Amino acid sequence: MFEWHGQQYQVLVDSYSGWYEIDLLRDTTSAAVITKLKRHFSVHGTPHTLITDNARQYTSQRFKDFAKQWDFNHVTSSPEYPQSNGLAERAVRSAKHLMEKSHRDGTDVFLNLLNIRNIPRDQALGSPAERLMSRQTRSALPVSNKLLEPAQKNTKQVTALLQNKRLAQKQYYDASSRPLQPLAEGQVVRMQTTKGHDRLGTVKGRCKEPRSYIIESDGGTYRRNRHHIFPVAEPPPRKVDPADLNHQYADPAAPDSLPPTPQTPRVTPSINKHNRLDS
Repeated sequence: MFEWHGQQYQVLVDSYSGWYEIDLLRDTTSAAVITKLKRHFSVHGTPHTLITDNARQYTSQRFKDFAKQWDFNHVTSSPEYPQSNGLAERAVRSAKHLMEKSHRDGTDVFLNLLNIRNIPRDQALGSPAERLMSRQTRSALPVSNKLLEPAQKNTKQVTALLQNKRLAQKQYYDASSRPLQPLAEGQVVRMQTTKGHDRLGTVKGRCKEPRSYIIESDGGTYRRNRHHIFPVAEPPPRKVDPADLNHQYADPAAPDSLPPTPQTPRVTPSINKHNRLDS
């Protein structure tokens, strides 16, 4: 999901073909995003795996029920680490670029999207339309009728080529990086926030998601990518008593949480020499 010119949009991208869809969201509830996904799944089929970020729309119970009913595996990317779902991030970037250019030029964004889907990545991989539909789709641009006929493309060869390209990109990225050591359960770490690695916690265990760990900190548990966790040689943080948390976040208006009313000191009256009562 992303915002453009004050409105919310959702992008759905196919990892095999690179074909992406753009949907305008009238609201950002789970019901709204599920309705958009149902429409695309009814056209292209239900995916084996759907990868999303951790937005509340995708982590709700309603979305879990949707995944179970439509029989797909729902995987969420590492919180605060968009790079773990790079395909979606690139699709969002491409969608924003397309919409900005169409808005600036005063051209039809959907016609431009149709043309982009027909642009081949290279001779072997072909265009997103060719990978998804085994043919090009007809647009306003002149095209040979032979290209509009379905072709028997070797999908295993395309998958291997895509894997090789992604592996080359990974090797290029890894050339300037180093592997991070795995973390052990109970290890003391600092978790990165917007202010740096300023939150002390302990490792509770690994997640099923790649390179992700569960960190316990300040009485709560968080899932974070290994990239955001820094092991430290510090004493483990003090265990937070749940009773302290309840007291700390108690309702200020509740009678039990109000501070005690200060007692007014009692002054003993005295009689002065003029027989006046002073207090």
